Amino acid sequence: MHPFRAASSVGAVLTALPLALGALVAPTVAPPAAAAPGQVALASPQPLPTAQMDGIVLDQAVVGNTVYVVGEFKNARPAGAAAGENESPRYNAMAFDITTGALLDWAPKVNGKINAVEASADGSTIYLGGNFTSVNDETVYRVAAVDAAGKRKPLGASANGAVMDLELSPDGSTLYLGGSFTQINSSARQRAGAVDLKTNKVTSFAPQVDDSLVRSITVAADNSAVAIGGSFTSVDGSSDAYGIAVLEKDGSLRHTNISSVIRNAGTNSGIMSLKSDSRGLYGTGYSQEGTFEGMFRASWTTGDIDLMADCHGDTYDVLPTNDVVYIASHTHDCSNIGGFSDGEQSGTYHHAVGFSSTATGTVRSNTARGYSDYSGMPAPTQYSGFLPGFQIGEYSGLSQAVWTVEGNSQYIVYGGEFLAVNGTKQQGLVRFAASGGDANAAAPGDEGGNDNGDNGKDNGDNGKDKKNKDKKDKKNKKKNKKKQDDWDNQDDWDNQDGWGQGGWGQDGWGRGGWDNQDDEW
Repeated sequence: MHPFRAASSVGAVLTALPLALGALVAPTVAPPAAAAPGQVALASPQPLPTAQMDGIVLDQAVVGNTVYVVGEFKNARPAGAAAGENESPRYNAMAFDITTGALLDWAPKVNGKINAVEASADGSTIYLGGNFTSVNDETVYRVAAVDAAGKRKPLGASANGAVMDLELSPDGSTLYLGGSFTQINSSARQRAGAVDLKTNKVTSFAPQVDDSLVRSITVAADNSAVAIGGSFTSVDGSSDAYGIAVLEKDGSLRHTNISSVIRNAGTNSGIMSLKSDSRGLYGTGYSQEGTFEGMFRASWTTGDIDLMADCHGDTYDVLPTNDVVYIASHTHDCSNIGGFSDGEQSGTYHHAVGFSSTATGTVRSNTARGYSDYSGMPAPTQYSGFLPGFQIGEYSGLSQAVWTVEGNSQYIVYGGEFLAVNGTKQQGLVRFAASGGDANAAAPGDEGGNDNGDNGKDNGDNGKDKKNKDKKDKKNKKKNKKKQDDWDNQDDWDNQDGWGQGGWGQDGWGRGGWDNQDDEW
């Protein structure tokens, strides 16, 4: 979905906090004022009371003061309420007020996992994509539209496989879809397609994604091109599209330089998220073979990289703002760009990280064994003033915390499966004021500088990022393979029973569900 285009964008060094699991207390002051001209407006790392849910959040969309939240969960509850207390039923979709954190009444009944949410600019229509087959007890196939009251609206689109991401064109006339499907309505579409929202007909946008699924899709701010990301190794038979492809409006491949640098594809790596603004195309990656794991920005026209946060640790989502680019991740080493040093051996991971939106230097030569070297690429500053601590969750079975980041000019909102933030119980959703952080804060030390909600050691990776750096890793490679290498197997993302019955809830990504191509109607 589109990041917000705010007039100002959006951490102080977070000292180690005990895991005090007390109730959240509502703030009594307004968010800090926007930064003065010439200053960076960095988000405060202090969490604000926010509605909670009892599962996992996969995506969010912000429209005005409303945050629409989707994933897999059964109940929502107010900030400060313990699990099982003061709950309201929700069916994989909910909403809260971004200014107060209060739970809202919006509650469409969706019978399966929702991977993506996208909203029209006026908030009148909210689009959902995932593995579901009904909304409000009416049959739909993996993509649907509802209104601001949660009532289903007509939408001329059905998919025969999982929908992983949705994106509206800047003018709101076209809905783009990416996933594992091979048909939209009766038209053949290889994992990416689009629907004209005025005619409710499938458009001519028809890229031939040759293998694997599309995890993310975005449209250039000037509506001139579309980009897709995932684990595919070619589009239209060309390896110029290796995990990421820039496409013309008809779906044909635009040949650029991006895949000559970012080489994340196949069974062990891929692109997780793509976003766009007037400055370019943003992406994040994951890898189990030493390719790119951080955040980058590239030119839509040439594919040349103009910003690269070469930080080790799989990165799941990105939010560009005017001053700062935020990521959702389990980053453990930003030393290649002059940021915090590697905390993997001590189990220290940073799940929410902010970078300058412009290059301030270049990527250093890589010193960690087993990783690709991106030295010389334009690098941002990693801001140590925004490093809030998260306690990892257990829902996915992958020992992760955050999966999605969105926001507006006043607040940054993270979602995932975490259980506490900065030592205070807060499940799955949290807000941060978009200003009030210290952009000049010193980097945390190797010990005690970041709590991560679990005394600085969240064990958030189970060895996923170690890249066989030593004999211990090699010895454990087979032992850890099931949990680590399940991004691209064949069942879970398209399993209509969701994670609770063969998805993340019990099998992890283990019979991996990212790439199922054979889902039936």
